[in-house]
Amino acid sequence: MRKFSLIYSFLLISLLFLMGVQLNAQPRSYTTDNKKAITKFEESKRAYDQYNYNSAEKLLLESIKYDSKFIEAQLLLAQVYQVTHRVEEAITAAERAIEINPNFFPHAYFNVANMLMSRAEYQKALKHYQNFLTFDKIREETRKLAELRLKSCEFALHAIDNPVPFAPVSLGSSVNSNMHDYWPSLSADENTLVITVNVPKDTSLEDVFGNRQEDFFITKRNEQGEWEPVRNIGGPINTLQFNEGAQSLTADGKTMYYTVCDGRCNIYVSSLQEEGQWGRPIKLPEPLNLISSSEKQPSISPDGATLYFVSDRNGGFGSFDIWRSTKIDEYTWGKPENLGKTINTPYLEQSPFIHFDNQTLYFSSNGHVGMGGLDIFMTRMVSDTTWEEPVNLGYPINTQMNEDGLIVNSKGTTAYFSSEINSDSGRDIYTFDLPESIRPVPTSYISGTITDAKSGWPLQAKFSLVDVDENQTLMENQSDINGNFFTSIPINRQYAFFVSTPGYLFHSEHFNLKDIHSAVNPFKRDVELVPIKVGGTMVMRNVFFETDSYELKFQSLVELGKLMDLLKLNPTMKVEVGGHTDNVGSANYNLVLSENRAKAVAQFLIDNGVNASRISSKGYGLTVPIGDNATEDGRALNRRTEIRVIEL
Repeated sequence: MRKFSLIYSFLLISLLFLMGVQLNAQPRSYTTDNKKAITKFEESKRAYDQYNYNSAEKLLLESIKYDSKFIEAQLLLAQVYQVTHRVEEAITAAERAIEINPNFFPHAYFNVANMLMSRAEYQKALKHYQNFLTFDKIREETRKLAELRLKSCEFALHAIDNPVPFAPVSLGSSVNSNMHDYWPSLSADENTLVITVNVPKDTSLEDVFGNRQEDFFITKRNEQGEWEPVRNIGGPINTLQFNEGAQSLTADGKTMYYTVCDGRCNIYVSSLQEEGQWGRPIKLPEPLNLISSSEKQPSISPDGATLYFVSDRNGGFGSFDIWRSTKIDEYTWGKPENLGKTINTPYLEQSPFIHFDNQTLYFSSNGHVGMGGLDIFMTRMVSDTTWEEPVNLGYPINTQMNEDGLIVNSKGTTAYFSSEINSDSGRDIYTFDLPESIRPVPTSYISGTITDAKSGWPLQAKFSLVDVDENQTLMENQSDINGNFFTSIPINRQYAFFVSTPGYLFHSEHFNLKDIHSAVNPFKRDVELVPIKVGGTMVMRNVFFETDSYELKFQSLVELGKLMDLLKLNPTMKVEVGGHTDNVGSANYNLVLSENRAKAVAQFLIDNGVNASRISSKGYGLTVPIGDNATEDGRALNRRTEIRVIEL
């Protein structure tokens, strides 16, 4: 990680400009009358302007020997030390200038405070920010930044006294190299990991500035759950011309969105082909990518429908903000929307990661109260357009350094990130157990293959996950051409899962994960879709009744709405609603109950606009079981509503 945050670099440039104005505005009116001191100082300014910092330092030290109370020389010496990353000496020189005359250059307090904060000397930094804020003639944006940093010092002191659990573990030599390894991305099953590596362009040359570029490396877990040695992902994704980095895998690990930079940055996408190679990269079109701005650091939502990214495009709050765009079809993305001022600040937001729960967002920022530099924050979506106030992940996850690029596994228990904890090996990939207070909603997943029930041929079909208590579609996507599908499923809700394609009856599943607070085992569901023909049947697994009653529950509205849509798409189709029960109770009781339940569903359809001539109902009681009545799971299968096509 860089020693100084981007905001500190900006401040340094601003302060140099301010000093330059003051010094150049009074070339013969200094805080010293010593001509030799002035001569050496003016020579040092010329050396500084030519980036000859060694000469500038030597001349300034000579100037100060002639007059130790020459404030301008002390201030410029502080700047020389600062730009050459000799922070302790820079602080000492600036504090000498303040000691000589506390009111001569108020921004010296600000500059020293920033350097102290970069060294985690928060108590000292706090006092300098307080002193700086006592001056009246301060630019408003600088005052606001100083106030933010003052609050950050107070936060940091409290955070250090109240650390969160943090025990990072390296992913080991199979993943990490002697180069900089960073920006991990992970599939939902945690079996595919892609990282960005800073590699030499030409291995025959010494490791010099300019002989570096970013490429992708990939690894899989073996049968023992260990990571295999990473390998270069190769062409056509990695190139010799550009930097490729900051990637995001889809939940199934088969598609990757990533950043390509050549001056400006743009977002590309590539998908895994049948033969195991990555396909030709495609640059995402306008209005997602623009020629007038940089778009980078994508994070794709678990349903593949929304892309989060950072951009410096017009209409934001600061330098880089977090935006998102919704996928319209395979080739089109909607106009990006800014995530708003709850998340974005006038400063810098980076590295968004939308968790597999599709509601928890992690990101980095130096515009919220934190430890200094870029800190990692967490927020949750309240609605489609609003977010909770971001929460700082705490110390020592966040430090005075820059922290970014954090991701969290689907279970919500483990975070992956890059760090220079071991300075000898550079940046490496680490994991740690995420404290419970900053965990997302634990998430499992459903996967399987969709086929034609008669021919067995794979089908490309739409699938969706709906919260039946809220009647809210959470995820919607389409299987690949081989019928394979994969979607995340957060716990602590009750879901209907639907699969449909034109010409077929839809398929439904029910998942009740309410009151479950940890990730469950993944679900495997191979789906056979039945063609729409006379005699074709489908089980309505999300039609619910009150116990020992034929009163429909509210949660049934989701699937009954799907049935009405199917009838509208097939206006000549007539169906029978069949009611079925388990064997608990007498045969006569179950027959009557099943008849009444079938009638209740039929009447609902009629009451909602379906012509009564198209709907009939029949109760079968316990006579047509599809499960073993000796088990609870089998009895649950037998308690069902079934739709049969009787005429087309």
